[in-house]
Amino acid sequence: MKLPKCQYCDENAVWRRPWDKAIVCLNHFNRAFLKRVQRTVNKYNLFDRNEVIAVGLSGGKDSVVLLETLVRLQSSRDSTIIAISIDEGIANYREDGLKFARMTAKRLGVEHYEYSFKKNFGYDLDEAFTVLKGDEVAACAYCGPFRRKSLNLAAQEVGATKLATGHNADDEAQTLLMNVLRGDIMKTLHSNPVPTYKSPGFVNRVKPFRRTSEMEIVLYANLNNLPYQEQSCPYAVDSYRGEIRDLLLELMINDPSVVFSTVMSSDKLHEMRALLPNNERDSLNKPISSCQICNSPSNSDICNSCALIKEIEKRSQLQ
Repeated sequence: MKLPKCQYCDENAVWRRPWDKAIVCLNHFNRAFLKRVQRTVNKYNLFDRNEVIAVGLSGGKDSVVLLETLVRLQSSRDSTIIAISIDEGIANYREDGLKFARMTAKRLGVEHYEYSFKKNFGYDLDEAFTVLKGDEVAACAYCGPFRRKSLNLAAQEVGATKLATGHNADDEAQTLLMNVLRGDIMKTLHSNPVPTYKSPGFVNRVKPFRRTSEMEIVLYANLNNLPYQEQSCPYAVDSYRGEIRDLLLELMINDPSVVFSTVMSSDKLHEMRALLPNNERDSLNKPISSCQICNSPSNSDICNSCALIKEIEKRSQLQ
């Protein structure tokens, strides 16, 4: 069978973009991919020169492609890139991801540091879930606070000025829909894609893939022969996010650009924050204090991670 040609050159095409029907070869696919990421970096002012960028590297497709992409895009900006991996302690899953993370960091010549829930909190995710699962809450509800705190602590320890994560456009669209359906639109107003948050105990988190679809990331990894962990987290099947993901996939059948339009809606909602009266806008700026137990930034007296640890300890004593 004769392969179609790229619409920009005479090379064989590798993909037809669903949202604009463009037919592209590998070279033009890669160029468009990197250009999209660079535009995102520019739009949200994600990086300055001479940054120390910590990249959360799980070994999955998003983080592997993110590290590869940032190494290429930041090579001329005098920035240092460091990979950090978090071992949540998930049997028959995390060790495989760490194998791909180590492989990727070594191939790219990037310093790589590993941290764990067990070391940071005294419990891994499997242990925490065993103790707390009677609450009928998905393990993601425990993993989220522990992982965010672990990444921030790791980024601080390696001296990072920015923490880059592999959240893609699909993730961002899912988050907006989750907030809307839960009646918590304020979370979206709080979530600023531009890294302007300042706190001594917090490393600004950035998302260079905010306007890059999961489909593009999978294709980039596979077309460029980048090895990554393909196994899904065994706890993900219980998450509400999975239901929202399925909903978006259904919508994409008739509207392939729905993920991008949803992300644009999220940006518009955040921009509308500036139009609020001063008293309403000020009410969105929750005072950031410090956790009374670990001294990390927190909106309450005790941060979510420390509250979970206290609950785990309490339940463990009763069992």
